[in-house]
Amino acid sequence: FCLLQNQQVLGESICFSSNNMGKGKIFIDGVEGGTDSMGNTYYSRDEMWKNELDRADPTSEKGWYGKGIKYWEDVPASVDGVLGGFGHVTDVDLEESELFYQTLLREGHLKLTEPGRAADCGAGIGRISKGFLCNHFKAVDLVEPVAHFLQTAEKELSGFNDGNYIQIGLQDWVPQQGLYDVIWIQWVIGHLTDEDFVAFMMRCKRGLKEDGVIVLKENACTEGFIVDKEDSSVTRSAVYLEGLCKAAGLSVVAQ
Repeated sequence: FCLLQNQQVLGESICFSSNNMGKGKIFIDGVEGGTDSMGNTYYSRDEMWKNELDRADPTSEKGWYGKGIKYWEDVPASVDGVLGGFGHVTDVDLEESELFYQTLLREGHLKLTEPGRAADCGAGIGRISKGFLCNHFKAVDLVEPVAHFLQTAEKELSGFNDGNYIQIGLQDWVPQQGLYDVIWIQWVIGHLTDEDFVAFMMRCKRGLKEDGVIVLKENACTEGFIVDKEDSSVTRSAVYLEGLCKAAGLSVVAQ
């Protein structure tokens, strides 16, 4: 878990700049090479992303995002499906999320005077919204690009949620400014490229209420990165993840 809040990025080790085409350059100390699921080795993040993004338009069927959507479109809309065959972990996962949420309240990182609004990013079939978020928020907006997942979520949460069901990828989602108490991002950020990761987090900052927070729950490898060629995702190290968050002007305040 990481709880992220705004910060002023200082120093030379981490910075982000971009032009209107979104081709920014991100510098992160402490992240070198990695591997992929085919056994290939990469000596840098730049080499890996060049290999992944230069072969096809990222949104095309053979591109980074297109391949990812195609993979998930063939996955059953079930707990076991969205968890990659690890459906048995869902109860423990939801319990841990509840404990972390209560810690945020107890330590004053999150201040709620009334049931507010949350966003469930990469919501899938609504597993997290139904099992956790809807217990605390009057409205949860589910953001999910895969149509049959979102349709299942809407059925599961019928009469239980006043939020919206938004079919869109996180790389394209623009949250309404100042709307959310919590933006919950779980087991999905690996589908974003580095540049889209940073741009997405910057948009999320603008989508928060004054005392709102972003919660990122994500798998991490011990060093570098590991690319899954099948579903177009990258598992990043903790250093890599934190570097991208800092590039977006966020700091870790609880984990």
